[in-house]
Amino acid sequence: MASPVNSVKRLIAYFSMEIALENAMPSYSGGLGVLAGDTIRAAADLRLPMVAVSLLYRKGFFTQRLAEDGTQTEEPVEWRVEDFLTEEPARASVPLADHRDELRCWHYAVKGVRGV
Repeated sequence: MASPVNSVKRLIAYFSMEIALENAMPSYSGGLGVLAGDTIRAAADLRLPMVAVSLLYRKGFFTQRLAEDGTQTEEPVEWRVEDFLTEEPARASVPLADHRDELRCWHYAVKGVRGV
C-alpha cells in the first residue's frame, strides 16, 4: 500500500526582475515583465499557493519618444507606489559601498479571472 502524500503545505516562490501587473504601474519594460505577469495571473486563476518576488523601481523606467527625424528622447516615469501597493512592516538593511540601504516590502494581491 502506498504511503499518503506528505501533507506539508507548499508555497511556490516566483522570482522575476520585473513584473507587468497593471498597465498604469511601470514595474516592467518589456517581454520578460509581460511573461512574468501572465504567469502570475495564470497561477491566480488556478488558485496556486504562489508568491512573486521582484524589484520595484520608483524611477528607472522611462517613456520613449521618437521625433519625426527619428531621434529618440526619454522622459522619466515617476509614480506613487502607494497608489497600487500596500507597504508591509518587514524591512532589511543592506550594506552597499560606504552606506546602507533599507529594503522595504510591498504587497499586491493578484486576482484571477474569478476575482479571487
